[in-house]
Parts: sequence; C-alpha cells; structure tokens
Amino acid sequence: MGGGVTRDQAILACRSGGVIVHIGLMDNKGSMDVRALTLREITFIGAYTYTPVDLSVTLKKLHSGALGDLGWIEQRPLSAGGEAFSELLQGRCAAPKIVLQTG
Repeated sequence: MGGGVTRDQAILACRSGGVIVHIGLMDNKGSMDVRALTLREITFIGAYTYTPVDLSVTLKKLHSGALGDLGWIEQRPLSAGGEAFSELLQGRCAAPKIVLQTG
C-alpha cells in the first residue's frame, strides 16, 4: 500500500494493537491520523527494500516461469478487499496471497 487513500483505509481497518506495513511510494498526499495510531497503539512500518535492478530481475524471473506455478496467488477486485481481509483473519482463505486489482 503506498497511496494516501489506502493509508487512510488501513488505519480504519486495523485493529487496536495491529501493524500496518507501508510498502512503496505512490504519493505523499493526504495525512495520517497519528492520533488514531497512538490511541489504538497501531504500529506503522515503512518498507522500501528494492532497487530498479531487483525489480527487473524479479520481473524477468516471473515472466520466464522461474518462480514456478503461481496458482497459489488469488486475484480479486479491490471492492472485495474487505471480505478478503476478513477471510484471512478468520482463517477461511486457502490462498496465502491475495492481490487486489483496481481494473
């Protein structure tokens, strides 16, 4: 999650004592509700651990099939995100990774 809207939604969706991991840099718009983070004791972690070379190598491996069968990744529309998180939290989702798509 890297956009202002997704940061705001993550804060709303996160349970007290939970952790939000901010990955990537889409924009710097919006403002985080630091008061909510503090009062609900939410941990916010930023992660930006790849380089353009890492991304290029990964994409080549992905497209060449070197990463094997990726059938374990489930794709759902962004509108189904709430249900996906609920299923993951309740242990009702067989997929270890769900990718939410906007289009």
